[in-house]
Amino acid sequence: MPTVSVYVPTPYRKHTGGQTVLSVEGATVGEALAELCRLRPGLGDELFTATGQLKDYLNVYVDDAEVRTLGGLAAPLAGGEELALIPAMAGGSMGMRLLSPDQVERYSRQIILPELGMAGQRKLLAAKVLVVGAGGLGAPVITYLAAAGVGTIGVVDGDLVERSNLHRQPVHRDQDVGGSKVESASRFIRELNPDVAVIAHPVVLDSTNALTVIGGYDLVVNGSDNFPTRYLVNDACVLLEKPLIDASILRFEGQATVFMPGQGCYRCLFPTPPEAGTVPSCAEAGVIGALAGQMGSIQALEALKVLLGVGETLANRLLVVDALTGQSRTFRWQRRPDCALCGDHPSQEGLIDYVAFCGSGPPRRGVDAPGAEEVDIEEARALLAAPGALWVDLRPAAAFAAGTIPGAVSLPIEELSGRLEQLREAKRVVFFCEIGQKSQVAALVAADAGIRAANLKGGLLAWRDRNLAWQDRA
Repeated sequence: MPTVSVYVPTPYRKHTGGQTVLSVEGATVGEALAELCRLRPGLGDELFTATGQLKDYLNVYVDDAEVRTLGGLAAPLAGGEELALIPAMAGGSMGMRLLSPDQVERYSRQIILPELGMAGQRKLLAAKVLVVGAGGLGAPVITYLAAAGVGTIGVVDGDLVERSNLHRQPVHRDQDVGGSKVESASRFIRELNPDVAVIAHPVVLDSTNALTVIGGYDLVVNGSDNFPTRYLVNDACVLLEKPLIDASILRFEGQATVFMPGQGCYRCLFPTPPEAGTVPSCAEAGVIGALAGQMGSIQALEALKVLLGVGETLANRLLVVDALTGQSRTFRWQRRPDCALCGDHPSQEGLIDYVAFCGSGPPRRGVDAPGAEEVDIEEARALLAAPGALWVDLRPAAAFAAGTIPGAVSLPIEELSGRLEQLREAKRVVFFCEIGQKSQVAALVAADAGIRAANLKGGLLAWRDRNLAWQDRA
């Protein structure tokens, strides 16, 4: 006689002594359920009508298929299948969201987990999560939160899709190149799961909007790829008392941790950022796409655990993954009583200027620094031919020595603060780096010092993609 397992949900466990999964024998679904009711007296009245039919508010699944689509109680069993009893539940409150038959079918594989169940699925459907960045980390986070049925997902990203993104950001497609990352990510979510409401934030988070954007969510997942945004999101979450799921990747190494309100923050782990230019970006040092998928999936899992209140999260633990060796290590960290933001006597009460904090110079309150210009490729070509413009290559000297834009001078970004005075005589200074990220910081710092500065949007990657003038110095 075939043997199958039967998942018993919470309302029926009073008949099973609290057991979640039972093994029974039966050649058909009807025989297996009859054997279950024989072994557990009282279950029969819960499952069947007086005429022996399944009650209308009960769905029975054989693996992923609802039994009525397989022929009802006469559906044959081969052995090894999993039967799941999924009744409608109100959770003791008329205000609780009921799951439709389609939702029960969609989430059946996770509903049968004892740690989740119908109540847990309702929690997810009612949850609101903000994903910062629709890039390498954000893409798998978005995918698995949407697939799990997190009811509202906000996506904040001010960037456009580039072809170089596609190897590690599978929420975007080749036809999305040049379009808004937020729009393509939102479209992906809607196509994946119509249950999920998407809120698009096509902006760059800064000190003027972070509290407003983050304030509307239960939890934040940080997939940003730069230190100013990382510290900004951390500080806003601390001030708003929001859980934060954080991760970072570079080359073949990843890090992940969880910051819970009152238990420490990113500044407890890393009180200050590295000096500008000392830690390369993924565009400069490279990253393997599958690692982004791994670390983003870890973030999604940690977010689900926090939302459900189950398991042991990575709170106060830093997971370090070495993808080349296949090894991972976990390190304990603690809240710092002297933390400037969440310590016993915090010295920082609000958001600051994070570009300055992570670039050069002391942090300033607010964002009242003068803005720096940003020039696109066409404007840059005109400037290159105009007199009085000084082109500054911020990459390491070795990279400059290999090749650069014709006429550019070398000024590694770590030397910028000590050499600003040398730039004052230029009518206009155009900074550039590999992707336009460090040069944006440099342009803001120079503008704050009274220098007419501009940043080359997209950096040398955009310049070389257009096959523009290049001075090969190798």
